[in-house]
Amino acid sequence: MNPFALAYREQQQLFIFDKTYILGTLLKVGGLATLLARFIVQFFWNPAVAMVLTLLLLLLSAYMTWAWFRESKKDWKIIPVCLIPAVFIGISLSDNCLHFEYLVSILLVQAGLLIYKGIKTNRALWGVLLTIILYFTAGSAAVIFALCAAFEHRPGCKIGVFRPAVIILAAAVCGITAFFTAAVPTWTDAFTPSLYYDLDATMPKVHWIGWIILPLLSVLFLLSRGRGPFICGLTLLLLTFIPAKKISDKFEAAQPRIGHIFEYYTHNEDWDGLIKACEKAPWLPRTANYLNMALAWKGELAEHLLDYDQRGVSGLVMTTQDRAVDVAQAHIMFAMGNVAAAQDVAFNTLASLQGFCPAMVKINAQVELMRGTYEVADKYLSLLEKAPHYRKWAKEHRRFLYDDAAVEADPLLGNGRRNLEAENHFIMYTSPMTELFPILDANPTDRRTLEYGLCYLLLAKDLNSVKHFITDFYSSPDSPPLPRIAQEAIVFYSEYSRNMEGVEPFGMDWCYGHGVTPETVKRFEEYKKAAVAGPASLKRFRGTYWYYLVHTEI
Repeated sequence: MNPFALAYREQQQLFIFDKTYILGTLLKVGGLATLLARFIVQFFWNPAVAMVLTLLLLLLSAYMTWAWFRESKKDWKIIPVCLIPAVFIGISLSDNCLHFEYLVSILLVQAGLLIYKGIKTNRALWGVLLTIILYFTAGSAAVIFALCAAFEHRPGCKIGVFRPAVIILAAAVCGITAFFTAAVPTWTDAFTPSLYYDLDATMPKVHWIGWIILPLLSVLFLLSRGRGPFICGLTLLLLTFIPAKKISDKFEAAQPRIGHIFEYYTHNEDWDGLIKACEKAPWLPRTANYLNMALAWKGELAEHLLDYDQRGVSGLVMTTQDRAVDVAQAHIMFAMGNVAAAQDVAFNTLASLQGFCPAMVKINAQVELMRGTYEVADKYLSLLEKAPHYRKWAKEHRRFLYDDAAVEADPLLGNGRRNLEAENHFIMYTSPMTELFPILDANPTDRRTLEYGLCYLLLAKDLNSVKHFITDFYSSPDSPPLPRIAQEAIVFYSEYSRNMEGVEPFGMDWCYGHGVTPETVKRFEEYKKAAVAGPASLKRFRGTYWYYLVHTEI
């Protein structure tokens, strides 16, 4: 298990101490498991805590498995076998599409089994009652209880046929009732672990292992009458780690698609940590999105853009054709200053994950403060105040409610409000960069938006547009200094314009008048000599725009 993958779960839901929320969750099939899982996952904001809590719960599951199968408190020989279910459950939790209630529901079932084990009379009746209770508190995992109770191994006790049949029948009736009352969406959700998997995703078959292994062990213990040497169980446990390792590696290979490590650093605003995490493969578009966003929040996007392997404009912002819900896209739009588009994606994300995504709730709250729709912002802040980890943040932002002067004086909220003056809509109508330029017209003082716009044109190698951009936004006395890479681009374009037909020529006077320094011109002369000398001489120019322009394919 990857601790960052576990920590990512905390951003997939929001547990709040609210009577309506708690009762509403409890009244669903598997509601108690869901509520307990969300209560536990709220502490996963720290990867180390997430890992420790998960391991403790898996150990508890292994102990309860042993307590179910043992014949006496001194029966230690079956311990290795009892660890096997916990191994596969833990591996399954590496898949973030599998909800954490998968583990919690199994724990509830195991608790039910221990209660059932202690019952001496009317066991068929109690088995039916526990099955019904577990189905509506733990969900379809109650099927595990029914199968384990049906094939229970108890020394000197004959099972017969009636008791197993009536308990399994009770589980079947619960599932059928849940489906026909629309308490569960599909037949498979009514009886299988797919109830705990994302609705819009196909569950890998490997998650069945942790599901069926407990009933399977019940059958094996029944057939063997509880006998089995310790060495056999230990060997079986060790052999278990071979497929478990392969499964774990498979999920680990898929995790960059989820971006749980990047999301952890992003919602904690640890930009140095995010940059370090992205350095392993900065050329991948999604990785570059996070990397460049971190540079932008540090105010270093233009300064350090070409310190990394950039390969075109997709490294700044990569969108999907169907505008699918994408948490990363919301973060990036917000950093770019396109707060209306950020809110559009963030709002849709709220309704698409397992529960409210805390980072997306925060973005919605901030944008509503920017808009001045304080009643709506108040609702988002009230929601976050009911979540212990976000209570402090929400209380700090309450001071902006109904205070336009405070909002406009705040660097982030004030910039966002000025950016919204260019937008009369709540969604992104065209492309991210097309909508960026009207925002700059309304608020040219937004440094992040300014650098995103400039870097987009530079990475696109659109030198003519770079020249016009510099004319529009870097020519006034209040403009920031022209970044080095923009100086390099315009010096190159100046020489190019004098040697090519169809391009309006401009000389060094224009360059000097728009922020180019003599040092940049001198370096350009050195670059031209190095380009003639050969590849070895060009190594020291790898971080320049000239090298990117000539040698990088986009």
